[in-house]
Order: sequence, then C-alpha cells, then structure tokens
Amino acid sequence: MATISPVVHSSARAIRLAEFLDALRATCKPRFPHARGSQHRPVVLAISGGVDSMALAYLCSKVRRFDPDFKISDNPVQKFQALVVDHGLREGSNQEAEAVCKALWQMEILSEVLPINWNKEIGLGTDPNLLPNLESVARRVRYRKLGTVCANRKVASLMLAHHQDDQYETVLMRLLNGHGSRGLRGMRRASGIPECEGVHGAYNSGWIDDQSRQIPYYNTKPTQRQRKYLRYDLRHSINMLLQEDEPAQAEDPWAGEENYGAYSYLNRDVSKSFVVGLLPIEDGGVNIYRPLLEFSKDRLVATCLENNVPWWEDHTNKDPTLTMRNAVRHLWKNFELPQALQKPAILELRERSECRAQALEAEANRLLQQTILHDFQPQVGTLVVQFPELKPPKSTKYRPTSERYQGWVSRKREVAGLLIQRILALVSPETQTAPLANLQNVISRLFPSLGNSAAELVATPKAFPIAGVHFMPIESTPQSVAMSTHPRTWYLARLPYPKNRPLPTWRTPYWSLTEQIAKHRKRVHWKWSTWLRWHFWDGRYWVRLAHRLPYRVVVMPFLIEHAKSFRESLLPRERKRLNEALKKYTPGKVRYTLPAIYCEEYLDLDNNWRPIKALDTSKMRMLALPSLDIQVPELDKWLLYEMRYKRADRNTLQMAGTLARSPVRATRRVGRAVRSMKGRIRLTRTAGFRSRSSNR
Repeated sequence: MATISPVVHSSARAIRLAEFLDALRATCKPRFPHARGSQHRPVVLAISGGVDSMALAYLCSKVRRFDPDFKISDNPVQKFQALVVDHGLREGSNQEAEAVCKALWQMEILSEVLPINWNKEIGLGTDPNLLPNLESVARRVRYRKLGTVCANRKVASLMLAHHQDDQYETVLMRLLNGHGSRGLRGMRRASGIPECEGVHGAYNSGWIDDQSRQIPYYNTKPTQRQRKYLRYDLRHSINMLLQEDEPAQAEDPWAGEENYGAYSYLNRDVSKSFVVGLLPIEDGGVNIYRPLLEFSKDRLVATCLENNVPWWEDHTNKDPTLTMRNAVRHLWKNFELPQALQKPAILELRERSECRAQALEAEANRLLQQTILHDFQPQVGTLVVQFPELKPPKSTKYRPTSERYQGWVSRKREVAGLLIQRILALVSPETQTAPLANLQNVISRLFPSLGNSAAELVATPKAFPIAGVHFMPIESTPQSVAMSTHPRTWYLARLPYPKNRPLPTWRTPYWSLTEQIAKHRKRVHWKWSTWLRWHFWDGRYWVRLAHRLPYRVVVMPFLIEHAKSFRESLLPRERKRLNEALKKYTPGKVRYTLPAIYCEEYLDLDNNWRPIKALDTSKMRMLALPSLDIQVPELDKWLLYEMRYKRADRNTLQMAGTLARSPVRATRRVGRAVRSMKGRIRLTRTAGFRSRSSNR
C-alpha cells in the first residue's frame, strides 16, 4: 500500500528532467572511448519500491520520450527494465513487490520480481532473520542476483537510486570507523558491480563474447573514412620509401649490441623461436551507476509528490537497533550533531577527499608512464617490470630532516602504492585490491629512496610475496654500481601454492553417459555435453569445457607428479613444443602454477568402447595445458576447452612504458639480467626438486 505523503522541507523542489539528464551525462561516461557504440542496449533499474528508486524510475521513463537516442555509457538506451528483488524477510513482501511492478507498468517500464531462495543461499532450514550479519549477506545475495540476470541478458549498465542522504550516512559511518581520505570519498558515481566475483559477463568479463557477435555492442572496426585515410597514408609511406636512393644502407641503431636480446622478448628470431599464441584477455562486465547522488531525499520526495508517483516505506529502515546505518540515520535526523558532523560539513569533506584522490591518481598515472613493462605474458600470468626512480627535488628545502622532505616522502609513498596496486592487478589471483596499509613494506622494497632508513638504499633486493604474487629481483646493474643509482627490475609471477592450503580445483558436474548402442554392440556413442558455464579458476583464468568423457573432468594446477606421464603421452612434435614453452615462458616453479585439465580416471582414448569402470578419484590422467594450447593426441574428439585471461586494465597497459619507449642502455642491461635470472632460478632449486626434474 502506498504511504501517506510526508512533510517535505519547504525549500525542496522536484527534480527537473534537464537536471537529471545532466546528472546522467556526468555519471554514465563511456567505458570504451575507442569503440563506437551505435547499437541500442537495454538498461536495468534496481527498484526496491522506496521513494528514491521510484523517483529514479519516473525520471528514467521520461528520458527516452525526450531523446530516443540518449546514451548511457557507450550505447543509446533501447529501453529501461526494472528488477525488483524480493528478499522475503518481511510478511507481505511478495504482495508489495507485485504492487511495485504494477506501478512501474503504469510508467511504461517493464518489470520483473526476483525472489531470493534463502534455502539455496544459506542452507536448508536456516532463518535469515537470525543471521548476525544479515545486512551484508542480503547485500551480497542481492547484487549477485542482479549481476547474474544482467549478464544473462547482455546488459552492461545497472542504475541504483542512492542519493545525497545515503552518501552523507556512508561517509559519516566511514569517518566513525577510522577510514582514511580515500575511504571518505564515499560511494562512487560509477563502478563495477560488487559481490559478483566469478559471474561471467558481470565481473570484468563479456568483452570477447560481445566482439564475436555479428553486430557487437562495442564496434572497434575503423570507419569508412578512417580506412580511406589509412590507405592514403600507406600509399604515401610506400612512395616515400621507393624514392629513397639507398634504403638498404640505412643505419642500424642496434648495430654492435650483440648482448641485446638475451631474453625472449628482446631481438628474437621469430622463425626459429617458439611463440605461444596470446591468450585472449577479458574486459567489460556490468557497471553500476548512481545518478542521484547530487540530489537530497527531500527533492526525491517532492518529485514523487508532484508527479503522483506512489512509493512504499520499509519499516525496518527506521529501526535503529537493526543496522549501523539505521542507527546513524536515527542519530542525525533526531539529534543536533556538532557542526563538523552535520551534512554540509561531511559532504564538503567528501569533496576535498575526492579532489585529493583525483590528484594522487593523476600523479600515479605520470609515474606509470615512467614505468616500463618489459614482458606481459597472460598465457602464463607473468610480468617483467622496471620501476622508475623517485628522487626529491634538488633544493636545500628538501633536506632529509626537514618537514618539507617528510611531506614529500609521505605523498610519494601514497602515489607509489597506487602504482603498485595497478601493477599487482595484472597478475594477482586475488579479486580484491590490496589496501595501501598492507603495501608499506613493499613500497620500501620497490622504491628504496622512500624507505625509512639509509640502509635500504644500498640493501641487496630480495624476493618477497604480496597479494599472491612472487616478486623476484633482476640484477640489471653491475655489482660495483650502487643499486640506488639505477632503476630496479622485477619478475612477477603467481606465488607457488602452499602445501597447507587446498589447490584451486574445479570439478565439472558432468560426465557422459551412453546415448545409443549401434547394431554392433562394441561401438558405443558417448553423448556430448553442452558448453559448461564459465568458471573463474584461481582468480586468473576464465575456463569452460564441453566433453563426452565418461569420467568427471577436473581443472587443477600443473602437478609435478603428472609431468613425466604427460610428456610421454605427447607426440614428438608436441613434446618439443612443451619443452620449449616451459623453458621459455615458465622458469623454475612458475610452471607449476599453470592450469591443467585432468580426468579423474585413467582413460584409454584408443579403446573408448570399453564399459565404464567404477570411479577412482586417486587415479588421474593429465590431458592438456590449455593456456599453452598443448594437449594429448586426439583429445578434441573427446573434450573441447576455451580459456581466457582475466581483465587486464587497458589504461595500465597503454599508459606504461614499453621497450619501444625505454632507453637503449636500460633495455640492454635488463636483457642480460633476465637471462642470468632464469639461470639462477634453475640453479637454486633444492637437490630433491632438481632430481625430480631430471627424472622427467
């Protein structure tokens, strides 16, 4: 039942359509500016039935009437769809959700109720109202429900109705919990959907599927005019080369650099070198947008009252004993807080925190441009990176004992931490970004000039783990030269799996059964499965399978005990490819972090007509290294797989320096150093590990 109109502040006025359109343009900026989004695409609204979400629905219903081609993010809006999540925690919530849908239908907005199955989410017979963390559990279930539906319907934009009062409460709670300036930014206008890790199409994925469509939503092909200019430039370049008198005698800038190219990515002969195909890199996913953050709740109420839009109040939102947000809301609405904690002061604090964070991000981008990514290999999840030097300005004002110098160090450490977060995200298996508080020791190791003591400047760099990544130093300078005078280069790889923790494992829920038996009973036809759902393995790889094996298929790391039998099962040509790939791309223990495909029973592919034996999970046969595209013979008749690397930030890869932009002398040093580093990794294995490797 719709609520009685409450008393609204006398100065509150309804939100005009022009204001809302400006808020949409400022909030829903293009995610892929390099692509052309001409295809109309639906946008989903998360509707609870409250005054804020109903005001959002009403304003969105006016957008397409005003401009049928109005763009949300990258694409024009095809239609607005509403999803009403029914948590089922209150009596009558189902009837209320149906009433909300009827009101949305009157606004010409398609709507659907999404009920929550708590038995499936938290276990059979458990009362969700008795959970001590009900608010966080309900939030996770709600976002995963919304993200899954959006992914299945190829929707990339989800609108939420958080408003200015919600922002004030969020910042106030974070201030009470002791958050720093970055946390005091509050809720962002646009961000990736939370709580959807592992949901393909919602969590940083879906780009490759979109590009495989006949008419993709993101069109990256050049326009006809661009192709015309490209042809003109190509003809002009060819004519200029033909007019040269002695083109063959052009000076070689790398002449005399016989040591340049010691590593796989430096000066290699492609015709003789084994090259693994680049693994597709995912991107995309569902983004959430909050266009109402600049509008107070009073204005949303005024909008609904002026346009006769009904809404429904949830009485649990007024219980100050239920959640912390309810307590904070009750506090600021019923008591006069100190001026520093009142709404105008807190929102001003949020603005200052946002401006400071943007300035630090811009400085981190400039530092990223000085960082050199030598070799990013998504098929094995490794990276070679050379961090720049950070030196204080040459001025007497920046003495080590001065406050100005200490302030410079403090700010640069924060900037360096932001840079490290972006580099870690390229190879880390963790889905959550490592907080800056956990990176303080890492900053001192990677940027010795920002350390707390002078001894760190001359200390020999050592390998260390952080966020599931193993940092291994590369000696890119002579031993006689102080390390503080030259940039340090590091080899980043997935940290080897600890023995006291279970290995990342995906056991497929399907194994084939006989489809039919032909006249000759020795011939058995095994039924193919459909493509199984995408699985996010080890926080790094998206993998999916289709097979007709009579045994369960398992995706696990490349286990050392299966290395010898797998190598022997390959054809001579594939065996050579395997040896070259492991030698070139995966030094030392890095190879044992690669994903591998197994079947739980030892299967004789040459005699597939034999009847099914009882499953014995102690017996496994390794079938493939999918990221290297190496598999046992004839496997494609029984099993198909597809693998993609997780999202690697495009801006990070494009903004960072590369070999083409790096100094020649630094590149030459790193080339020699990486070769020696690989040799040291092989030589520093333990005797037992070395003997096991020799047996293979």
